[in-house]
Amino acid sequence: MLGTINLTNPSFPARDRMNDRMVVEAKYTGPSAYPAGGDVYVAGTDLPMGEVFGVYGTISNGSAVRIPFWDYTNQKLLFFVPNTGAEAAGDLSAFTGTLLFTGKG
Repeated sequence: MLGTINLTNPSFPARDRMNDRMVVEAKYTGPSAYPAGGDVYVAGTDLPMGEVFGVYGTISNGSAVRIPFWDYTNQKLLFFVPNTGAEAAGDLSAFTGTLLFTGKG
């Protein structure tokens, strides 16, 4: 099950550019069952850009944070626990935050 990327937040423009990169900023809510190896997001379907290059930001449940990493080769969104470096596991549905995706049209 994928986490939820909310592109309808009126505070963020739906699409923007950073030099030659397309930028999408979205509110993210983690999935209830985070899969080992990350979630597959399809550029052009799940995200409004043709190719994703990276993701930046953090998600938090109020007392702990998870750090995102974009696996470019496999086009997967992974999360890691910052104090251990281990990949996140289990229920991340209480974790929310703003993520910035960069890529190209």
